[in-house]
Amino acid sequence: MNRVWNLLIILIILSFISSCRSVSLLTVDLTVPPAEDLPKEIQSLTLINRAVDQRFTDDPKDSIQLRFYESGFNLDTIIYDISASDTLLKALANLLYESGRYDVVIPENRFPMKDLVNAYSDTMSWVEAKDLTKRFSTDAVLSLDYFKTEIDAVFGKIPNRDWTVTTRDYVFLADMRIGYIANFRLYYPENEEFRVSYFIADTLQWQTDHADITELFKSFTKVKDGLTEAGISAALNLNNRIAPVWKSYERAWFSSGDAVLRETSPSVKSGDWESAKQKWEAYAGRNISKSLRSKLEFNIAFACEMQGDLNEALRWGLKSYNTQFRQVTYNYLNTLKERKSLIEKK
Repeated sequence: MNRVWNLLIILIILSFISSCRSVSLLTVDLTVPPAEDLPKEIQSLTLINRAVDQRFTDDPKDSIQLRFYESGFNLDTIIYDISASDTLLKALANLLYESGRYDVVIPENRFPMKDLVNAYSDTMSWVEAKDLTKRFSTDAVLSLDYFKTEIDAVFGKIPNRDWTVTTRDYVFLADMRIGYIANFRLYYPENEEFRVSYFIADTLQWQTDHADITELFKSFTKVKDGLTEAGISAALNLNNRIAPVWKSYERAWFSSGDAVLRETSPSVKSGDWESAKQKWEAYAGRNISKSLRSKLEFNIAFACEMQGDLNEALRWGLKSYNTQFRQVTYNYLNTLKERKSLIEKK
């Protein structure tokens, strides 16, 4: 009798191990909905830069760096840089377009206030907003109405805590902080009551120490490059608020244990979900074991999620769960429910 029980236990363990081996992990990119999504009617945007006025310059990298070197790299100043603000606009346009949520247009003449002295851009008139959307066939205008960067550079000596670098009591340290403030306004002419303002502010920091001054500044971020990074940072900040963000996740799926699972493995890895799903559905309707049917139903749920249909993914996931319980199925159903809840909440 004991031998029979021992044999049963061994078979169960082997079955469990075999089941686990048939599960593979696939890294997939999924969208996370934005915290401040725009109305669905707004599908396309014209981006302009009303922050640039006569105060803005586009000084060369070396000229700006020389200013800081002449001050001993101890300088706290405001720089209105055209390149940084334009980088912000172009980076934002690329991010919004790549999100798949918006079509974006940047006009060639995108600095309407460049010949004025305009400390803070006034609100654009609806007549101007309508003209821009009509001229470029977009739904709304997203305007950078204010942009300022303040640079605080500090250079000095600090105690040397690494005697393997130098025998001196001190090393040189350079610290640079660039704080930026940006304000965007969204104009939607079809609904003049819908006008949104986005205020963005942050500070980037670079800090390096070295025993040799020349080597220190050879590797240290140049001020002009830091301004460019500030523009990109501001673009990422706003994009993450109004556009879906792509993130990588790991998903389990059944890749072996039966010929149909092995045959469809290349389709899964290449992202041909429809082809794989059709084969799984065809086999799931045959007279097969519960174990294989539940695996096929699980994979169909996975394919539905990848095709953007969470309701169908949940339906097939529940079918797999009811056909044969597996912990991986239970976990996946919870993942699907959480993702559906998050999307509906947003």
